[in-house]
Amino acid sequence: MEFWHLEQKKKKNYNHLLILILLLLTSFGSVRILAQSSLVDFSSTTAEYANLSQSHQNMIDVSLLPMITSLSSRNKEFAQYMANVEKSYQNISAGRNFQPGFYLYTVTADDTSLPVRNLVSLAARCSIPYGEIALLNDLTSAEEDLTGKTLILPDAPGLFVPLNPATSIGTLVKKRLSNPDLGNEFTINGKNYQYFPQERLTPTELAFFLDTNLRMPLDNSVLTSGFGNRVSPITGLNHQHKGIDLAAPEGTKVYACKGGKVAIASYDMTYGNYIILDHENKTQSVYAHLSAMLVKTGEEISRGAVIGKVGSTGASTGPHLHFEIRVNGAAQDPRRLLPAI
Repeated sequence: MEFWHLEQKKKKNYNHLLILILLLLTSFGSVRILAQSSLVDFSSTTAEYANLSQSHQNMIDVSLLPMITSLSSRNKEFAQYMANVEKSYQNISAGRNFQPGFYLYTVTADDTSLPVRNLVSLAARCSIPYGEIALLNDLTSAEEDLTGKTLILPDAPGLFVPLNPATSIGTLVKKRLSNPDLGNEFTINGKNYQYFPQERLTPTELAFFLDTNLRMPLDNSVLTSGFGNRVSPITGLNHQHKGIDLAAPEGTKVYACKGGKVAIASYDMTYGNYIILDHENKTQSVYAHLSAMLVKTGEEISRGAVIGKVGSTGASTGPHLHFEIRVNGAAQDPRRLLPAI
């Protein structure tokens, strides 16, 4: 009887040993399979890896982004990039949630697929509005020479608004869109952005970006009235204030915010002595209530030229400059063009 119990105990221990061996083998196989899967996931250099990173943390490691070597349909990375761009437009149009991906591209003289090496031609080749590329890469002008620069290219339209802008256009866009309650934040190359898929640069922002030579019309001033609806200090009625009022002592020099042609230098019952300058890109600037006009209609003037002096002519309650920016004839908020205000 003792022998039988001893044999049963041995069999039981043997069975336990077999089960332990099987468990170890199974675990080893699972670890190996997991390791293989991890190698596949983390060694990938495609845009899908970038999207995976964003979906969890919205942290983009630029060193892991795929590199486009040529903006040619024969280039595998660029072909995949263009397919992603098309899909992104479809997602936005359908109102679907999605995560944008990112690629790298170094503009080189050897890439004959990009005959004109500026931002506008690059954006056209990528089917992405140039505002998106400009904001992600801290570009200051549409005419900036990009040869030799390595750029981050998003594979989706929409503005990546910098939370700590390094350029004037970034400052303007942040003023308009940045909202900490909306989330959708990305950290790209160590910089923080909020992504707005449906947003594009406004006509005012485009005008500023296409011509970065705008300057303040006064050296020193105090903003006393902003752009938009207000109660008129003259009539006491609500009306649309089409510019901003900058208070300064009478006789203060007024400068042209950029070069152009004097379209009008005249007198108006409301504006008093006023000047309108025509600029490129269908943009105009307006200077009103002047005490003196130092230019004549038809005259070509340069950026920073003294065109008049602050006054209180016309419908005015005291010395100030009424300043407007018009794009395609429509009044815009000058503060969006002049970050210093």
